Amino acid sequence: MAEDTPARLCALLLVAAAAAPWAGDHSCAARYTDADLYTVPIEELSGPSLAADETYRVGTVTVVRQRIFNTDDPTEANALFRLANRWHIDTREDVVRALVLFAEGDAVTAGRLAESERLLRGKRFLYDARIVANRLCDDEVDVALVTRDVWSLLPALGATRTGGEQGFEVGASEINLLGTGASLDIEAFDDLDRQGVSIGFANPNLRNSRVGLQLRYEDTDDGEAWFASIGQPFYAFDATRAWDARMQESRTTRRLYQAGRATAAFVFRQRFAQISRGWSKGLVDGFANRLSVGFTMDEQRIDLLEGKPGDLRDRTFAYPWIAFDRVEDDYAKATNIDRVQTTEDVFLGTQSNALLGYSPRGDGYLIASAAFRNGWRGGNGDVLRYGAQASGYWNMAAQRAENVLASAWVRYRHRHTPRLALHVDAEATVADQLDADQQVLAGGDSGLRAYPNRYQAGSRSFRVTAEERLYTDLHLFRVLRVAGAAFIDAGRAWSSKRDNDLLANAGVGLRFESTRTDRSLVYHIDLAFPLVAAPDVRGAELTLTSKRSL
Repeated sequence: MAEDTPARLCALLLVAAAAAPWAGDHSCAARYTDADLYTVPIEELSGPSLAADETYRVGTVTVVRQRIFNTDDPTEANALFRLANRWHIDTREDVVRALVLFAEGDAVTAGRLAESERLLRGKRFLYDARIVANRLCDDEVDVALVTRDVWSLLPALGATRTGGEQGFEVGASEINLLGTGASLDIEAFDDLDRQGVSIGFANPNLRNSRVGLQLRYEDTDDGEAWFASIGQPFYAFDATRAWDARMQESRTTRRLYQAGRATAAFVFRQRFAQISRGWSKGLVDGFANRLSVGFTMDEQRIDLLEGKPGDLRDRTFAYPWIAFDRVEDDYAKATNIDRVQTTEDVFLGTQSNALLGYSPRGDGYLIASAAFRNGWRGGNGDVLRYGAQASGYWNMAAQRAENVLASAWVRYRHRHTPRLALHVDAEATVADQLDADQQVLAGGDSGLRAYPNRYQAGSRSFRVTAEERLYTDLHLFRVLRVAGAAFIDAGRAWSSKRDNDLLANAGVGLRFESTRTDRSLVYHIDLAFPLVAAPDVRGAELTLTSKRSL
């Protein structure tokens, strides 16, 4: 036996070599088959991890458009869902390819793939998106762009209720026109300020470019308004150029309020036009620095209809300006923060911007604005976001500030369990030397849910909301995700220490988020009870609203 030991040892070495992970092209195998990419729930897809500091060459790019309903799943295998899939026009493959920041043969990093995934997920007509590094072989990666559409043609039939006042809308909207990513809507509406009809069109990627177009027209009982814009934004961190041109004109009736009642009314006419151009060196050391210059013309005319609001003044500004923006590439992928069981891209980086302009017309004005925001995420899932912004004019002749408005906000989530979390939302506003047609307001429409809309007015305000949220596993009819909430709101608007009492209310509510239609909306139903008595305030208030978040 000793004589054939070398032969046996050689044979064992050959077998081991053949079975080694680096033998052949085993390490280059695809993670998912084509069939898997269409049927595995999009939230469960993942791919080989790419090193953050490595650069890869893109091999093939495959576009996989999952259907609205997965009829291979027994819970969604019914005639209605099949009919919805059949009648829906999927987002076109060339549209999906144009939205990402790479193509076959390009050099990419893990960061560029992640940013492309966020750009896809930011579209209203896509419920979710995953960019899967499906096959990694040495420095070449084959990528799958997996998206799931939502049903994009919807009737606009709804009602809102805040502060004891009702509103409605009826019409239709298409948020993915013929699969191109364009939107078209027409509706009749009756909101807190006016009633009328509107029609709008938008395409953020004309002919699969980065140039976007927006058009809107409104005909209301108190006037009309139109808006048009075209431009290319800084669509990515590495974008080096941006430009924009926009115009709008409107005539509306506005009112001033106290205790929820109108105290004055005036006709407000505005003509606005602006052009701008921006430059950037792209992403450098985790930040994108952007410089923009532009010219703005803003003409505002005011005619009193009734009441005595004080000194109403026309305002006309025509000014060049320069702006600077610095933004950090820092996002976290999360769930159950501002949505219900939906993938969220939460910005946690630092962003600051400032604008300075000069208008020589009239007394001569310096025009300035600035903003800052930041975020933090703890290891236990806690998320803190905060920021501040300010704007105003400096009257050169009178040597004084005018129409100064400054505000700060903070939002904090403390997660008790994956399904239960405390959310705190606070904001404060301070104004100085506001013109007579400007107000700082507080009431039902600004978060104090048991009180009338625009109930208090002043030169400063604050509101704090604490909300305990329960993110349930309910998925009604395989269409609606459900969350519950118990909340307390407190705040007020005032002009002096003796002006306007603190308002507070408590209540409970439900949240509904559709998983098959426009992903930008969450529907709220709240029942609020006042904790502080006030004139014209009933015992309880039911509010119905749709918002961009929970």
